[in-house]
Formats: sequence, C-alpha cells, structure tokens
Amino acid sequence: MSLAVLALMAWFVLLVFGMVPKGLSLLDLVFLYFVIVIMTIAVFTTLDANLHWVPLTRSVEGALAMYICRFFFIPPLVLLAVCVLLSRLKTQWRIALSATIVFILSGADWVYLRLELMEYERWNAVISILMYGVFVILIWRIARWYIGFGKEVLSQS
Repeated sequence: MSLAVLALMAWFVLLVFGMVPKGLSLLDLVFLYFVIVIMTIAVFTTLDANLHWVPLTRSVEGALAMYICRFFFIPPLVLLAVCVLLSRLKTQWRIALSATIVFILSGADWVYLRLELMEYERWNAVISILMYGVFVILIWRIARWYIGFGKEVLSQS
C-alpha cells in the first residue's frame, strides 16, 4: 500500500514539475537534481543509520517506497522551490510559493509516519519545516553560485 501511495505522489509531483516553466537550462536542472539527490541521501542516511533519530522501516516495500520518495518526490519539489526563488516573480509570491512547497514536503513526512515508513521519536511539523526550509535555501544558494560561476567562465572566454 505504501509503495502505491508514494508512487502516486511522485507521479503527481513529476507531472507538475514537467508542466511548470522553470527558467533554468537543462544542464542547470540536471546538476541541481544530482546535488539534491546526493544531499537527500546523505542527510536521511545519517539520520537513520548513524544517529538513529529517524529510523526507516526494514521491509522491502517500505524501502522501495522511501527510495521513490528520495529520488522522485523530494528532488523535483526542491528544484521547483529553487526555480521559484530564482524567478522574476514579486518577492512576496516567491516566498509564498516556496513556503507552500516546504509545507508540502513537511506534509509528506506526516504521510511517511502514517504509513509507518519511518519513526520519529518526537516528530513535529516545525522541525520538519525548518529542515526542508534550510534544505531549499541551501540548494538555492548553490544554484545561484553555479549559475554565476557559468556566467563568469563565459565572460572570461
């Protein structure tokens, strides 16, 4: 059941991600996607295996569901938030849309808990929102550096 629910959520996110104009080149999107995947895997593996703060289920179906989440749910949403932050929308719209995406990511944590895919000792929405907010801001800063780095290299040629 959990595999089907997370696969459906991932399909929905991928459809939305495909339809929304992003304003970044394909190379920028691919680079940022892999940075997000690497950071997601590193953070969640550290929280699970090393610190035992957020232990994941050990069932095969649950593990596959969480990998779908880590590869096809979280990265496109974070990329979408970064694209919104890099867009030319008014500041209030950029903040509101990015905050909405962070709330969606935090709500997904609630879904993982209800499907018993992970266990938080003392989960609350504030910690989850804070974690995903910091994650989006960090990727946004990396994106700004990467885009600026590309312009700097092109101007020197």
